[in-house]
This record gives sequence, C-alpha cells and structure tokens, in this order.
Amino acid sequence: MKSIFRYNKNHESELIELLKAEPDWSSFTNADALDKFKNALLCSQTYIYKSQDNICGYLRALVDGFGIYVSELYIAPRYRNQGYARELLKRIKQEHQSLDVYLLSDEDLYYEKLGYKRVGSVFEL
Repeated sequence: MKSIFRYNKNHESELIELLKAEPDWSSFTNADALDKFKNALLCSQTYIYKSQDNICGYLRALVDGFGIYVSELYIAPRYRNQGYARELLKRIKQEHQSLDVYLLSDEDLYYEKLGYKRVGSVFEL
C-alpha cells in the first residue's frame, strides 16, 4: 500500500536514517545541520511517501502568498522510477491549486524530463 502523509515528529528518525545513507544529503544530516533540518521539516509543508509502511521519500516546500517553493524532493534509490516523486509534486499542487509551484533544485534534467518549464533558474510545475 502506498500513501502520502503530512510529516510529523513520528516520522523523524526513519526519515533521517534514510537520508544518512545518502552521501549527497550529508549537508542536512551532519551534526552541525541536523537540528536545523529537523526544525525545518516541522516548520515547512513536508510530505512523506510511504510504501508498505516504509518511508520511501519526502517533499519539503515553503509556502507563502506568492507561490510554493519545493526545497527538497527525495526518493530512496530502490523506489526511484516508479512515479513517487511525481505523486508528491501532484499532492503539493493539489493542496494549493491557486498558487504556482516552483522547484528549487539542481536536478534540471529530471524536471525537464517531466515536462516542467524553466522560469529563470527554477522550474514551474
């Protein structure tokens, strides 16, 4: 069973352990940044994707009156290429239908492949 949930403190340890296994995510999980990151997860609009009761990815976004800014989008390697990232993006857009969604990322080729249009240095959903 696959489900998307709003992030809460109960998801913290499983998500952090998932990210610690990824060297590219050490800027969020190292000792100096970890407490700030945990707080950011709670203070932002963060969604968890679960499959078979395991967290397989997440999306964290900043929302203001001008738009939604997706700061992080992560899917664990074994769950990639199954549409989970696309479903997380769809969910944040559904929650805020009247706002534009912007993707702040260095994964340009991925977002181009999904058909999102570049707006300056970001992509718009």
